[in-house]
Amino acid sequence: MTRWQGVFATTVLATSQVQAHGFGARYDLPLPLSLYLTAAGMAVAASFVGTLLLLRTGQARPLHVDIPLPAKAGHAFSTVLGFVGLIVLAVLLGSAFFGPQEAMRNFTTIWVWVICWVGFVLFSALVVCLWPQIDPFRRLAAFSAYATGRPWHGSATNLPSAAGLMAPAGLLAIAWIELTSDWSEDPQTVGLLLTAYLLVALFGGLAYGEQWFRVADPLSRIFAVLGRVAPLSVTSATALRVRPPGEGLLTKAEPIRGEVALVIGLIGIVLFDGLSETSVWTAVLDFVSNSPSLRSPLLWLRDQGADLIQVVRTIGLLTTIAGFYGAYWLLVILMRALVGGRFQVGQLARAFAGTLLPIAVAYHLSHYVSYLLIAGQLIFPAASDPFGLGWDLFGTRNWSIDISVIGARHIWWIALTALIAGHALSVLVAHRRALQLFKDARRAALSQIPMTLAMVGLTVLSLWILSQPITT
Repeated sequence: MTRWQGVFATTVLATSQVQAHGFGARYDLPLPLSLYLTAAGMAVAASFVGTLLLLRTGQARPLHVDIPLPAKAGHAFSTVLGFVGLIVLAVLLGSAFFGPQEAMRNFTTIWVWVICWVGFVLFSALVVCLWPQIDPFRRLAAFSAYATGRPWHGSATNLPSAAGLMAPAGLLAIAWIELTSDWSEDPQTVGLLLTAYLLVALFGGLAYGEQWFRVADPLSRIFAVLGRVAPLSVTSATALRVRPPGEGLLTKAEPIRGEVALVIGLIGIVLFDGLSETSVWTAVLDFVSNSPSLRSPLLWLRDQGADLIQVVRTIGLLTTIAGFYGAYWLLVILMRALVGGRFQVGQLARAFAGTLLPIAVAYHLSHYVSYLLIAGQLIFPAASDPFGLGWDLFGTRNWSIDISVIGARHIWWIALTALIAGHALSVLVAHRRALQLFKDARRAALSQIPMTLAMVGLTVLSLWILSQPITT
């Protein structure tokens, strides 16, 4: 949680009790927490058993229905979304540099960290991904390429293979800015970051064409992988695909470097954000502050001008992601040992990384739903007067926050439902992926034993993390 989010939480909690990731009254669980954790773990394990009983090799093929759309309507809709994206980007840059410089009143900080990074991410994964149609960076890059006579389609023959690593690196940078640095609370700094991102996108588009956005652009890659979970998919300007949630994870796609790191990062970031609000993180901070062996290097870093809290949070963020990354590779090694065959560890890691995406979406929803519904209300007064000129464009300039829209009880049940459903969906998708790969029900079942046990453990851990402010 960034400092300006913390200030917001402190402000609205001035007359209420602390609770889990929300801003309503304290909620005391009607049953012991251990029963919820046990039941959740058993539900995920039961989903594995049910998958074994119901699925056979021939049932692993993807299921979807394509609905044709009128060509003119589809192109018009895409054009409108494109213009909206360009307008929003212009307002974001204008508000960042010329609008109110308080984070909770500035349109740019609210839009970037609440509406886009939380709300639009969830919309892309739970409904449909419209980022390719909205993306203002891609549109400006395409326009620049056409204006300068540079090729746009099929011009990435010299795109370095390492370009695929820019997406997970970009995700890590966004997470560091949002969770660790002070940059996220300063509108002008956020404006400079948006400008830098735009310049990189323009350079990449001019140099490598549209392949830059397919391979290297962080936002395009993040929304693309999340969109594979959604039940709707815009396959073209004239077709809308309807499918069961997670079905897009089973369609064959060209592997892009960095996919495993990107998916693991999406999960690890939210795990760290949750852990950093529990007693575990408090114990870590106490250990660091009282450790004689760490005192000298910490004092040296402080003397060099470093913010020690930021240093510790950065190490915690990197350690959480690295630990989850290492655990995933260990699971894949165990999978390879159980099933043998022609697939190498790297191939299996890439093949099953996408099956973890429902977990990432569930974590995102569980952890940030209250933040979205409450802090998201700040967008209404900010949108009415984005430049601080005294406007009231939508009649919402004087709107105040209603903290009663969601309470701790609702947060808990949303989290419980989302985490069980997300892990169960990952179990289902992973088993169907195994049937696609191994063509043998027995080997497919064996391959998923380590992953299922890990998902049971993750379900219990994530619910425990979310319960801490409720039960302490």
